[in-house]
Amino acid sequence: MPGAIVERDYLLKHAVRLPVPGKVVAHLGQVLGYGDLIAEVVLPAGFQVFDVKNHFQIKDSDLEGSIKRLAGESFQKGDVIAKKQGLISRIFRAPEAGKVVAVRDGRVTLAMGEKKIQANSPIPGTVAEIAPGFGADIIARGTCLQAAWGNGKCAAGMLILVEELGRLPINDLKDKIVLFPGKLNLPQLDLLRDAQAAGVIAPVLEPGLYRAYKNWNVPLISLVGFGEAQTDSVSSSALQEMNEKPVYLLAQEPNNRDGIKPRLFYPDQGSQATELFDKAKTALVGCQVRLLGSPYFGSQGIIIEVPEKEEHLGSGLLSYVVVVERDDESVIRVPLENLEILSR
Repeated sequence: MPGAIVERDYLLKHAVRLPVPGKVVAHLGQVLGYGDLIAEVVLPAGFQVFDVKNHFQIKDSDLEGSIKRLAGESFQKGDVIAKKQGLISRIFRAPEAGKVVAVRDGRVTLAMGEKKIQANSPIPGTVAEIAPGFGADIIARGTCLQAAWGNGKCAAGMLILVEELGRLPINDLKDKIVLFPGKLNLPQLDLLRDAQAAGVIAPVLEPGLYRAYKNWNVPLISLVGFGEAQTDSVSSSALQEMNEKPVYLLAQEPNNRDGIKPRLFYPDQGSQATELFDKAKTALVGCQVRLLGSPYFGSQGIIIEVPEKEEHLGSGLLSYVVVVERDDESVIRVPLENLEILSR
């Protein structure tokens, strides 16, 4: 059954993921604030391919002696990567620090610099489930308003209902989630961006401006979608209740297959993290899992018990160590970070 457009006392479950595997730093049951780090990965800032054979104009038989670094080796700025011997030697030096990622067919591929990708919590909540290497699922309880479309970004701020943009000083919109009264045109997009609005809610959007909305760097949701329509009275009432309150705009693009919709969320200030997590822990019992850590890598089992408290691991980290009955009927204790949930 599809969820209601407006749901109060709603248990929100929001998945936070890295685009590529990295390191999860949050732990099960952890209480998070808005923007707290969940997972991160460090990637090369850029790559460079140097064609030793053609650049130096050397034979295949001379390649091995000309390439001075092997795949996997690190180097510093100025280190010699390749050198052609002779009366007039030619040298290729590393333009900055990095690592050799491949040596193939007379070409050397360098990964240089670093860029860090982080996955942060877009809401205050509790970590209910860990996705090893990628992130976590965050839960929180409150009032949830479902929208029709979002541009894929998230924001937090005080909700402000605006009757007409020109009536408010531009500084009054800074860091606010702005409820705009009508369709947004390009000059209005520029005005809201320049006013440093944290996010924008519009009843409907112009179909002809889809690309501009999608690429806009301010989080945006449309309550009804594109075209001609009006906001329903239930949604309007909920927005009035949230006016001048801190809200969280989850403008993820709709995904009908997974039931994902853009949402505006107002957390229940009286929610108890321990109560929320107790429900999440109960849901883990009976889950089919695959083990990641040595010596049980690749084996499967079922979670039969989740402890009440975290334990200190040998690495010094705190983690919930669950009890798993493996397919061979052996019973072991495993940190949640060393599991993949296969089915519930």
